[in-house]
Amino acid sequence: MKGMISGIKRMEIHDGDGLRTTVFFKGCPLRCIWCHNPESLLFEKQIAFFAHKCIGCGMCENERNERTAKICPVGAIEVYGREYELEDLVEVILQDEPFFKNGGGVTLSGGECLAQPDFAIALAKALFDRGVSVYVDTCGFAKREIFEKIIPYTDKFLYDIKAVDANIHKKCTGRDNRIIWDNLRFLCDKGCKVEIRYPLVMGYNDCECESIAKNLSGLQAITKVKVLQYHRFSASRYDSFGMKNTLPDTETTMQDVENAVNVLRSYGLNAVNGILDD
Repeated sequence: MKGMISGIKRMEIHDGDGLRTTVFFKGCPLRCIWCHNPESLLFEKQIAFFAHKCIGCGMCENERNERTAKICPVGAIEVYGREYELEDLVEVILQDEPFFKNGGGVTLSGGECLAQPDFAIALAKALFDRGVSVYVDTCGFAKREIFEKIIPYTDKFLYDIKAVDANIHKKCTGRDNRIIWDNLRFLCDKGCKVEIRYPLVMGYNDCECESIAKNLSGLQAITKVKVLQYHRFSASRYDSFGMKNTLPDTETTMQDVENAVNVLRSYGLNAVNGILDD
């Protein structure tokens, strides 16, 4: 069994509790205009060229491929997307096992890890069977049966909620959000631990804060709601792939995040500022 992975990040503290190894799956069903991982949107392998790093040494002979990515002395050419056999990926991840002892583990992320469902479920099971904590970071846009199959091997779901209003959600992500909310309620009904991630993008989904709070307030399984600050730091990544840069030209300040946190807390939710929480 093989899966397409865009990257593996070790010693991560932003993707769940403790020190975690985050596995970024390639491919996503959503097209969030504020996505900061454009290298994970498509399912196929991609070659990135970072022009600002290039020193014009000529070693690549103007060819952008895997071979030249390996010889580029300044990392101006990078490959995103590697196909792993399940056993090989498990072996790579378990090299970090000593760091998982104090509440850490592995987070399956993306892109959208559940968009490669068979591989994600098999990887979660293989790690869970080894006693490794598994978190699933998901946008929630997946078939119910996929959640049903991965629940037994998942300690916590990190679940993105971007809007309640279907029109706003579709405008910002390209998809309707009914299945996302339905799956969230399903996970909560099953008693799964769920941490909500709310990316706050001023002028786009900040008006949804109170509606989100109302809809989350009755879901007992939610352990935390983390408000994430929007930024435009990934603009160069879009350029490196020759992709259209969809990042909104707006700013989310610390105060904006604090205001959203206060609204969520007023509904009895354990809301935290994502800037300060990690």
